[in-house]
Amino acid sequence: MQVFGHRGAAGEAPENTIAGCKHAIERGVQRIEIDLQLSADGQLVVVHDTTVNRTTGAWGRVRDFTAKELYKLNATAAGPLWPGKRQVGIPTLDKLLRATAALKQYQLEVKPGNQRDMHAIAEQLAQRFANKRQAKSVVVTSSNSKLLQRLHELAPHIQRGLVASGKADLDRARRLNLEYFCCHWRLCNAFTVRKAREAGMHVSVWTVNEPALIRKLHALGVDSVISDYPSMALPLVSALQRPTPEQSPD
Repeated sequence: MQVFGHRGAAGEAPENTIAGCKHAIERGVQRIEIDLQLSADGQLVVVHDTTVNRTTGAWGRVRDFTAKELYKLNATAAGPLWPGKRQVGIPTLDKLLRATAALKQYQLEVKPGNQRDMHAIAEQLAQRFANKRQAKSVVVTSSNSKLLQRLHELAPHIQRGLVASGKADLDRARRLNLEYFCCHWRLCNAFTVRKAREAGMHVSVWTVNEPALIRKLHALGVDSVISDYPSMALPLVSALQRPTPEQSPD
């Protein structure tokens, strides 16, 4: 079972920032989940909310700031206390990718929006990950079917996943012929895992912050968990996957 750091490591460091992702890497994280939206000047920026209010203490919609303005903000207002002031702005996707080249994989969650923005984001992602080699480390996820459909039209080599919010979404993911099914832990059970696996989908579960829940999901056979606390989740998953004496070869 893989561990993805949620927004880098949102329970341990400033979310969706280069500083937070580097914190995760220093603690052994190899995979992260981050969020994408468009800035005022049409660049892909890494931020969850539609406004900057919660994470920066500034005020306004993400869509009203340029990428340069967003990176100048201090995105440490949410989450744990953070002593540093370097690399804590809202970065562009390219800036974050360059700074975190040690990572093996990214879940890039596109936050839902109007159709024009969804098409613009799909086009940028298709250009950024133009071939299989460039796209091998990413899966683009979203709750927006239009985005996922458009991305497949432009770049069928990019893996896609549905961010599920209800039971009917498993059928929606199958109809879209996706590679990933990303569901909240409350939606995850043996039936969901079996049906997703039968459809050839990787099952990724969010947001998993309790050791007991990690143990339960491991027993269910999910493929990955997304956690705010990867420093806790990584060693626990490693221990769960260690062969028992009965499983060890003679």
